[in-house]
Amino acid sequence: MNVMHLVQHLQVGGLEKMAITLLQNSQFKHSSIIVSLEGDRNTAFEQWPELEPFSHRVICLDKKPGICLSVIAKIKSLIKEHDIDIIHSHHIGPLIYAGIASSLSQGSVRHISTIHDAWYLTNTKQRTFTKLLDSLTNIYWVADARIVADEFRAKTAIIPERTILNGIDCENFMAIDAKAAREQFNLPNNVKLIGCAARLIEGKGHKDMIHSLRYLPDDFHMVFAGDGDQKEYLLNLVRSLHLTSRVHFLGNVHDMRAFYSSIDVMCLYSQREGLPLSIIEAMACGIPIVASDVGGIHEVVTPEQGELVSVNDFNQLAPAIQRACTLPRGLCIRHHAIKVADARTMSSKYDNLYSALLM
Repeated sequence: MNVMHLVQHLQVGGLEKMAITLLQNSQFKHSSIIVSLEGDRNTAFEQWPELEPFSHRVICLDKKPGICLSVIAKIKSLIKEHDIDIIHSHHIGPLIYAGIASSLSQGSVRHISTIHDAWYLTNTKQRTFTKLLDSLTNIYWVADARIVADEFRAKTAIIPERTILNGIDCENFMAIDAKAAREQFNLPNNVKLIGCAARLIEGKGHKDMIHSLRYLPDDFHMVFAGDGDQKEYLLNLVRSLHLTSRVHFLGNVHDMRAFYSSIDVMCLYSQREGLPLSIIEAMACGIPIVASDVGGIHEVVTPEQGELVSVNDFNQLAPAIQRACTLPRGLCIRHHAIKVADARTMSSKYDNLYSALLM
């Protein structure tokens, strides 16, 4: 079985991590490739050191912004060169290129598309593209959460054939000593650390988290793992609120196990999500969660693991963080993460799907 995972880019993000996790854990990993429409190999390996063992199976097409017809020809060539049986696309850009390339390729190449969220379908152009591709090509739709499947159906009238929850490698996400973890990032020991692992981009809730710090005791600090185009704005916001000593920006972090082990609560107050892997990773390290009640988050976080807050109810964010700090942490949360979102379970379900589609 030869599988091509097609992603838009290999920047740090949950969608990209899910595709890489599938590559790592699949029984077909030695005959599969991961193709990035945008970016180059050097940048990809800087962002994802774990790709090194699969170096010969990582292909970056360095596509420039906009529609590029030559990329379709390149994907067709890769299908032939690697004798691809399944193209597995992730999100709207890869969906379009995979749909066209698989239809134009000779043979029985099957196309699976994982729907990671449905918010992009509020864009009329992208919704039209999605419905048109579904009508013209043969796509097997998989949602990564039940609510994502429901939203996708409501916006497109397309019914996803299956829902497979995202999963993580729980063996790689296991708590280490908190004091040692904080020393690794030069973080203070005598405070409550509220962590967030997400790109510093619009919509991820960093601004609201920073504002909520004003309503928390002085021994509460925030620490952000990630980078993005909002960094300068957020730094200025922290300075204007006189919170510089209580907010820590780490940039991109490769040792995420140490990051989660260093914090007391993981907070993700996004405006939109599918099923964010960062929440599951933190739970696998035994860390309580505070999150906005969007996407499929409520499918994996119960009151025993954390607090869910309406995205329109900012006033509840600080109290939720304080309550989450009192929750039992450790194995009780970790066992729940393994139960609902282990990468081996996710990969096994996709492997079975690949095999079934070629029968």
